[in-house]
Amino acid sequence: MKKLKFICSAILAMAATVSATAGGLLTNTNQNATFLRNPARDASIAIDGVYSNPAGVAFLPHGLHLSVSWQAAFQKRQMDVQNNLFMMNSSNQSNTRKFEGEAIAPVIPSLQAAYVINDKWSLSAQFAVGGGGGKCEFNDGLPMFEEMIGGAAYKTAGTPVPYSLNQNLTGEQYFYGIQLGGTYKIVDNLSVFGGVRGVIASCGYEGAITGIKVNGMGSAEYSALSQQAAGAAQQYAAAAEQYAAAGLAAEAAQAAAAAQQYVAAATQAGTAAVLTQDYLLDCSQSAFGITPIIGVDWKLGKWNFAAKYEFRTKINLENESTNSANVDALMPAYADGAKVRSDIPALLTVGAQYEPISALRASVGFHYYWDKDAKGTAIKNGDNTWEAIIGVEGDITKNVLLSFGMQRTNYGFDDSDMADTNFNISSTAFCIGGAYKFNENMKLNIGYMHSFYDNHEFTNANGTACDYTRKNDVVGVSLDMKF
Repeated sequence: MKKLKFICSAILAMAATVSATAGGLLTNTNQNATFLRNPARDASIAIDGVYSNPAGVAFLPHGLHLSVSWQAAFQKRQMDVQNNLFMMNSSNQSNTRKFEGEAIAPVIPSLQAAYVINDKWSLSAQFAVGGGGGKCEFNDGLPMFEEMIGGAAYKTAGTPVPYSLNQNLTGEQYFYGIQLGGTYKIVDNLSVFGGVRGVIASCGYEGAITGIKVNGMGSAEYSALSQQAAGAAQQYAAAAEQYAAAGLAAEAAQAAAAAQQYVAAATQAGTAAVLTQDYLLDCSQSAFGITPIIGVDWKLGKWNFAAKYEFRTKINLENESTNSANVDALMPAYADGAKVRSDIPALLTVGAQYEPISALRASVGFHYYWDKDAKGTAIKNGDNTWEAIIGVEGDITKNVLLSFGMQRTNYGFDDSDMADTNFNISSTAFCIGGAYKFNENMKLNIGYMHSFYDNHEFTNANGTACDYTRKNDVVGVSLDMKF
C-alpha cells in the first residue's frame, strides 16, 4: 500500500519531466532561438535580452524593438533497469528492461518587445514558455509500476509468482510567462531593471495500469475466489459451534481450524483482488504565480557585465481529476479539487561579454537555482542546480554572423532523489548557428542545440539497478525587427 501511495505521488510530481529545452528543474532559460546559436546571453545587448538581460535593454537604439521566435524540441528519456523479480513477468521473462519516454514540443513560441523611450527610460515585455512546453509519453509505462505489481504479488504469495500487466503514462506541462518591466539608465554606463512575470501553469497527466494478473488470474477471479473462501469459512465456523454444542470437542476444533484457514485464504484472495484492479489516472492541474525580477547592467569599455535575480514563484496547482476510485482513495491529495505545491525556484544569473574588436564578441555566464528552498521540489537530499555557459560570435561580413557556444548544466540530484517520473540528468549542450542581417532594422537568427547527457547509475529502494539518461535536440529561428 505504501509503495502504491509513493507511485501515485510520483506520477503527479512529473512537472519537471516534460521540459525539453534548457535550464533548471522548472525553468526554461532558452526563451528565444538566438540562445540556440549562442547560449551565453546573460550580458547581451539585444532584443532577446528582454529575458536574459533586461537591464541591458537601456543600451539599445531608441525606438521599438520586436523579436518573434519559434523553436521545436525533441527529447527521449531512457531507463535501463535490472531486477531479478522482472523474470516473473510472464510476457517478458527477463531480469532487464528498457523503458523509454518521448517528449516532443513541435511549437515553442516566444515574443519579446522593448521600447526605448529616451536616454533614461525603456519599457519591455515578453511572452514565452518559461517551463515545460511539451508532452512526454511512456507507452510501456515505468519501472516503478512493474516493481509495485511484481513486489506486491511476491509479498501476497510469500514467494515469487508469475504476473503480467499493461501500463502507460503521458504527462504534459506548460508554464506560460507574461513579463512586464521597466529599465532606468542611472548614468551613461549603468542601468537597472525591475519587473514581474505572471506564470500560468497548465499540466495534465493520464496513465493506466490495466490487465493485471497474478498467477494467471485477475481481479474478477480473485474476488470470486475470496467470496467462495469466505462462504466456506462461515460454514466451518457454524459447524464448529454445532460440534461444540454436541460435546464433540475434537470435531469442533478441527472445524474451527478449517474455518481459520478459509478466512486466511479469503483475505489473501481479497488482497490479490485489490492488487489486480485497474488503476486509472486522469488529472489536470492549473495555477497562477507571480515572479518579481530585478537586474543590473554595467558597461565598462569593451566589457559589459550584467546580473539578474528572479525571486521564488509560489505555484499551488489545483487538480481537476477523474481518477478511478482506488487511486483517489489511496491519494486523496490528488483527487478532484485538491492542491499540490510546485514552486519555481529562485534564480540568479550573472554574465560578462568582451568585445576585443567590433566584429568579435566573447561571453560567459553562470546560473544558480535555489531548488531546495522551493516547496514541492524534487531535490530533497541533493544540492542546488548550477549552469556555466560560454559563447563566441563573429561578424563574417556586414550581413552574416556565425556563433557557437556550450552550456554545462549540473543538477544536484542525490540517488535518493531520483525517481522514474522525476529525474533530470546533468548535461553538456553544444549550440551553433548564425544570423543574417537584411538591413539595419531586420535580422534573422537560426540555431541548433544538441545536449550530451551523463548517465546516472544507482540502485533504488526496491533493489532495482537503474541507469538513466536522456537525448535532446532543439532547432529554432527568430526574426528581430526595429521600428
